[in-house]
Amino acid sequence: MSAVRIDLNNLDKSNWKTYRFDEIAKNISERVDPNNTDLEVYIGLEHIDSESLHIKRHGTPDDVNGQKLKFYKSDIIFGRRRAYQRKAGIATTDGFCSAHALVLRANQDVIDPQLFPFFLHSDLFMNRAVDISVGSLSPTINWGTLKHQEFRIPSKDQQAELAKLLWTIDTVLSSRFELLKGIKSVYLSHIEKKLLSKNSNKVLFSELGAVIRGVGYKPENLIDTYSNEACIILRANNIKNSSINFDDIKILPLLQVKRQQLLKEGDFAICMSNGSKDLVGKSARISKPKMNVAVGSFCAGFRPNSSQDEKILEHLFASESYRLAIKRILTGSTINNLKPSDIEGLFLRIDMNDIDDVICKLNVLKNNIRECESSICITQDLHKSIIKKVF
Repeated sequence: MSAVRIDLNNLDKSNWKTYRFDEIAKNISERVDPNNTDLEVYIGLEHIDSESLHIKRHGTPDDVNGQKLKFYKSDIIFGRRRAYQRKAGIATTDGFCSAHALVLRANQDVIDPQLFPFFLHSDLFMNRAVDISVGSLSPTINWGTLKHQEFRIPSKDQQAELAKLLWTIDTVLSSRFELLKGIKSVYLSHIEKKLLSKNSNKVLFSELGAVIRGVGYKPENLIDTYSNEACIILRANNIKNSSINFDDIKILPLLQVKRQQLLKEGDFAICMSNGSKDLVGKSARISKPKMNVAVGSFCAGFRPNSSQDEKILEHLFASESYRLAIKRILTGSTINNLKPSDIEGLFLRIDMNDIDDVICKLNVLKNNIRECESSICITQDLHKSIIKKVF
């Protein structure tokens, strides 16, 4: 990054020009019949990660029917349906994609193709895309509207430098994601090989702690503002990546929550019901709550019996063996459900030999994961701030 020299705080925008979007990019509208094509790569919107330039998954022609859009290597596949998901990925090969996408190609006379993907991921473009979307249940962008939108673009003599800077940070991000992937793999492998053993005795979760039932409530009982006389209610969307986020919370008067339903530090929140099998059973540890916190009726709390049980549970909840055990006992057809008794009756074969040493090593790996995730967040924030300054 030191090789790139550009003053982002004093960008000279005096000679920047405004262009219509159809002057900035070409809309590639070649059609493909999945049942009659030599192309082997299909990319649906489900294969594109939000806020990522890189497409890491794909399907095949056998996955779909109906007319699709052809793309070529280096084209951008932009999700025109539900644009708020911010999906715009770079094609790494020729193929075809969902008709709910636009295939975009930079007009090199106006914008450097290396800078174009970052323009599409800017707040300037994405917010405009959301604003011009039509439809309520599944808002969608029409090319006829998008092509007339106007955007101010950096001068050609600045674009190469800006692209180089942004791609340098993107490379750093990619390497850190790979590092995180590697640490997680080692961590999960260590749980299976050191903490769990097929030759060990069964340990019921009821021997490690107790379930705390969620709070049932009616929408009319919710309040808007938190105070010491209120309680935050966590739901499935608040349990993510083994941690609690407080986005989109619900709040109840404290009087409507039983004292034994309040969670404290070291407890776990567990998702007990969801349309996705991958989400049911997901858990997160409660860390030093400064507010009154409980879980809703589609979740449950779990209180460890001891500090050692808490440390063991933190790693068990993250294990592949736990995920497989949960999937075996799910009930329901469209909605997957767990009962409190399912958690209490769940068991894993835990090797209690040298347990303190094993937990210590797992804690180190867990901390390494957290540090790597924190580093990624910092780098992502830097990346976004630079894109915002440019566009």
